[in-house]
Amino acid sequence: MKTQMRFQKYICLAMIIVGALALVYAFCYATGGLAELGQMLKSDKTSFFKAAEGKYDATLFLDIQGFNDTLMYCGIVMILLAVCLYITSCHKRRNYYVTNYVATGVCAGGNIIISVILMAMNGVWMGRFNNIDFEAWAKYNERMIQFAEEGEDISEYTHYSESTTWFTIGFVVYVLVIVASVLLILNLVWKIMLMQGEKKLLNGTKTVEGGAV
Repeated sequence: MKTQMRFQKYICLAMIIVGALALVYAFCYATGGLAELGQMLKSDKTSFFKAAEGKYDATLFLDIQGFNDTLMYCGIVMILLAVCLYITSCHKRRNYYVTNYVATGVCAGGNIIISVILMAMNGVWMGRFNNIDFEAWAKYNERMIQFAEEGEDISEYTHYSESTTWFTIGFVVYVLVIVASVLLILNLVWKIMLMQGEKKLLNGTKTVEGGAV
C-alpha cells in the first residue's frame, strides 16, 4: 500500500505538470514558422505575397488564432481537472470514496478526450500550413533581400520559414497528457485491488477471532 500511495502522489502531481505544459504550449503555438508567417501581414490584414489558387497565404495566421485560443482554454481546463484530484484528496487518501472515483474518471477521461480532439485539429492546421504557397513567399523574400542589398532598410519584410516544429511538439505534449491520464486510471485500478485485498484480510482476521471466541 505504501508504494501505491507514493505513486498516487506522483501521478496527481504529473497531471498538474502536463496540464501546465499544455497551457505553456498554447502560449508558444503561434511562434516559429507561424510567427514568421504573421510578419507577412499588411496593416489591412492582407498578405504581402499572393498565393496561387488552392494555396494559402499569410492570412492563415489570422485564421489559426481561434484554434490557438482553444488550446489555451483547454490547457486551463486540464489544470482545473488536475486540481480536482487534490480537492478530493486523491493524492493522499488510503481509501478512495465516490468523490475520488468521480474526480479520477473525469480528470483522466476529460484529458484523454481533449487531447485526442486537439491532436486531430492540430493535424488539420499543420496540413494547412504545409499548403502555404512557399514558392510565392520565397520569391517575395528574395525580392526584399535584393532591395536590402541596394541599401534599403526592409528588414521587417524579410521573414521566411517552413518550420512545423511547434505543430509536431503539440503531438508530443498531448501524447504525454494521454499517457499520464492512463497511468491515473491504472492507479485507480491498483488502489481498488489493494482496498479489496485489505478488506478481505480484515474480514478474515475477524472471522478467526470470532471463531476463537
